[in-house]
Amino acid sequence: MTAEYIRDWQQPRHAVGREGTGIPAPGSALSSWLDAYRVENERRQEMADAAFSATPLGNLINKSLDAQEKQDKTITLAGDARKQARDAVDEAMASLRLLPSYLRDPLIRHLSFLRKKQEADRRKGKKSWQAERYARGTLRKIFERLDRTDGRWLTPGYRSLAGRERLDDLLYLPQLNKHQIQTLATMTAAMFSSTFEKLCDGFGATDGELTMDVTLKAYQILARMALHLHIMPPHYDALTTDKDRRNEPDTELLPGAILRLTCAEWWKRKLWLLRCEWREEQLRAACLVSRKTSPYLSQDALSEFRAQREKTRDFLKSFMLENEDGFTIDLETVYYAGVSNPVHRKAEMMATMKGLELLAEARGDKAVFLTVTCPSKYHATTENGHQNPKWNGATMRDSSDYLVNTFFAAVRKKLNRDGLRWYGIRTVEPHHDGTVHWHMMVFAHPEEIDTIVSHTRDIAIQEDRHELGDDITPRFKAEYVDGSKGTPTSYIATYIGKNLDSRAVDGIDPKTGKPRVDHETGKSMAESVERAIGWARLHRVRQFQFFGIPSRQVWRELRRLASQMARNQEGPQRLKDDAMDAVLAAADAGCFATYIEKQGGVLVPRKDYLIRTAYDLAEELNDYGEQSVQIYGIWSPQIGESSRVCTHPDNWKLVRRKPEAEDSARENGFDLQGGPAAPWTRGNNCPRVQETDNNGTEQPEERPAPWPQLPDGVEVNEWMRSLKRHERRALMRSLRDKQAKNSSDEMQSWTQSRKQQRPLPDNHELLAKEWRESAE
Repeated sequence: MTAEYIRDWQQPRHAVGREGTGIPAPGSALSSWLDAYRVENERRQEMADAAFSATPLGNLINKSLDAQEKQDKTITLAGDARKQARDAVDEAMASLRLLPSYLRDPLIRHLSFLRKKQEADRRKGKKSWQAERYARGTLRKIFERLDRTDGRWLTPGYRSLAGRERLDDLLYLPQLNKHQIQTLATMTAAMFSSTFEKLCDGFGATDGELTMDVTLKAYQILARMALHLHIMPPHYDALTTDKDRRNEPDTELLPGAILRLTCAEWWKRKLWLLRCEWREEQLRAACLVSRKTSPYLSQDALSEFRAQREKTRDFLKSFMLENEDGFTIDLETVYYAGVSNPVHRKAEMMATMKGLELLAEARGDKAVFLTVTCPSKYHATTENGHQNPKWNGATMRDSSDYLVNTFFAAVRKKLNRDGLRWYGIRTVEPHHDGTVHWHMMVFAHPEEIDTIVSHTRDIAIQEDRHELGDDITPRFKAEYVDGSKGTPTSYIATYIGKNLDSRAVDGIDPKTGKPRVDHETGKSMAESVERAIGWARLHRVRQFQFFGIPSRQVWRELRRLASQMARNQEGPQRLKDDAMDAVLAAADAGCFATYIEKQGGVLVPRKDYLIRTAYDLAEELNDYGEQSVQIYGIWSPQIGESSRVCTHPDNWKLVRRKPEAEDSARENGFDLQGGPAAPWTRGNNCPRVQETDNNGTEQPEERPAPWPQLPDGVEVNEWMRSLKRHERRALMRSLRDKQAKNSSDEMQSWTQSRKQQRPLPDNHELLAKEWRESAE
């Protein structure tokens, strides 16, 4: 709106120049130069930004900024939606939209289901508050549990390092896919590499020459940075310079450790494992890992496990092993010939258990079956799938560390102080929420086994004793093996099968007449076994471990040696030492009890066994310039180096399988019953009139489509050049079909003429003549 002024002196005037005339002062040369300089500077900055955006690093930074801007916009929109929320359900919906999709989708789906059910009940005149209670109670606690879980990883050191080095994706690590993890690993490795160079320059490295002292000092700082990212540095125990260290650091491991910390591929593996573990713990905190939702592990982790297993199968089928002599063998055959095959692994474990059973029977030892569970604070959910109010945010790794480092270590120390000895096997199983618990089959002397069980029970219930009361079975159970009910092997066989191979426990339950169902998960045994194996792979858990017996790796090497001797009849058929040959004979016969006796028996220190595994340095260096240690064979410390026997004489390397020829007979299609037989090659050389189906009946001849006629007054060359590709193919096919209708003599002569090389005419007169004759 323009203001109206009554008098002239009320009108606004321009700034008065130096002359005081009221005329605007003209622009000076300096101001013009400054304006031109500013415009030129802006133009150059735009050109520099455009050039930088074209580089890979600039493109990566722009994508990161765009993603951050998109996320900020999403957070702003979600915040506005929360402000405009009308009730608790709408507010919960707005809060859930801030979560990543793997958390948001199942929770929103469940809340929407409760809302629809609540609205349906209210339309019927019923009082229903299911969605309201879930939004105000369960979801509010889930948000608190998620914050507690993220706090385990988003420590001040983690946040500080991610912010200082501009690695913002580390803050959203659980949401990244493999491609994004690869990009983040490359940036992290580059950051560690540049930091290492700066540290070396700061510590006095001259002319690019590094000393061990300078490199070791730089490694200590890089190791602390890796620990801030929850990554265990390579060779950390051997290279740390703590004050309480008794020996000097092993500096020979230093170059390999530095190369790993600056390797993008190494960081990719570490960050992917960290991402999977962090993501799974978020799903556990959201009660998405339980008997009601997804037992043992989340559905997201199960899908990832299945995809990785399929990739492994494709990899095994794509490569072969080749030795120095050029002999090749399928990698898949080698993989499934060893203990990687669950059938072979189960057979070996059952043979070991049977050997322990026979040996215990010969020694007069008794057996007891123990079950040990973690305290309630390690369980994220209760048995019915609800939130456990006693859960303190402990992860699955915390529960495993409790059983290994707290429970089992304390039991071993107590038994060693009292002079009590035991041997047997422990199996690791997940609860429905992924928390670890143990099953143990223990053998001991009859006079000592009660004391061993008592000490084990006291240590198992020591932590949080007040929550148990008089009933300690939720934490510890002991069942002495009753010969009338079964043998020790039969007691543990079910737990070996249900965590290794579903064929051992699958089938029809004779009591119910229905397929067997796992009571822990409520699912079929086949699915439960798959989930248990996927859980162990995800959390890197050792499912089975024997203790108090000789090495099973020596058992495998001896059986390998026996097979090699059997194949090579011209070579020696026994070992020079009689004692070593007796152990070899026991392993070859498959009797683990005799193998233990010939090795020296149970409860013997490992260094006192007769035969041990021999190791040697690899001939080729690994990717980090190190000579890795590999299995050489067997040897006896009591005899010396002269007893070393090689069981791996060949050096193998991976080679990609060569693609099969396209015209191979293996490319036959499916044999369709009643239809035309599939050709052996890609092209079907059989004339149309000779094609028959599998029943021997001739197929009706297809009527050829009308071909274009040669127009009058048009040259043949010009007309042929005007034809399209499909018209030329149809023309040639018409000529072949015309010739196929001739007599057998003419067919034979035509075939012979086709095999001979015919001179091509300079024009298309001859081809046009043949076409006219065929069209008549």
